[in-house]
Amino acid sequence: MIKVFHGSDHILKQPKYLGGKADNDYGNGFYTTEYEDRARSWAVLNGSPEKSIVNVYNLDMESLKILNLQEHGVLAWIAEVIANRGVNQEAAGIVGERLSDMYRVDSEDYDIIKGYRADDSYTQVIEAFLMNQISVYEVERLFYKGLLGNQIFLKSERVFEKICWIRAYEVIVQEEEKKVDLYARREVSRFLSERMRAILLDGFQVPGITARYAVQNKLLYQKESGGYENAGL
Repeated sequence: MIKVFHGSDHILKQPKYLGGKADNDYGNGFYTTEYEDRARSWAVLNGSPEKSIVNVYNLDMESLKILNLQEHGVLAWIAEVIANRGVNQEAAGIVGERLSDMYRVDSEDYDIIKGYRADDSYTQVIEAFLMNQISVYEVERLFYKGLLGNQIFLKSERVFEKICWIRAYEVIVQEEEKKVDLYARREVSRFLSERMRAILLDGFQVPGITARYAVQNKLLYQKESGGYENAGL
């Protein structure tokens, strides 16, 4: 049994199976997190100016089949987000489709997916990767820098029988809390802008594993080292 949190604009005592939107990170389901501070932040982002609510639940994890995307590497996570959210740029979509075919983990039989959260303002990081402007390791670093945290996604119908609402409370966000999120997003945007400028004006070559390299070479994730190796070697 673990405690999970959900940021919203209302009290939600009984989450519903397939009660969300299909174009979220991992598809249509219920998104929670083990980190209360992140749920507070997401409540402000997802809520209304008048009301931001954190719902608190107990989640019985026993006998559930859990897909932890961090155990499969950041390419598997990128592939999952692309498959559900899509991309804005046509060129990024071409690469994204191939990447998804190569690295997406089959989640059909899983009850829960665990992984990073990619809110709307951070999809630019994924698109920058697909356009070969940053490396796979830089994607991971930027999401840590943004403090987006991990989420626990309730996917299957049976898992909704294992979540129990405890309480809810209204979030009163301090100005300093708002500044932390805004600062992180500005830093990420500034990094991406500077990288684009370096590529276009200075001929900068992105070091490490780019999207182009990942789709041209089947890579295997090594969980022990947290890195990738070429399957052909």
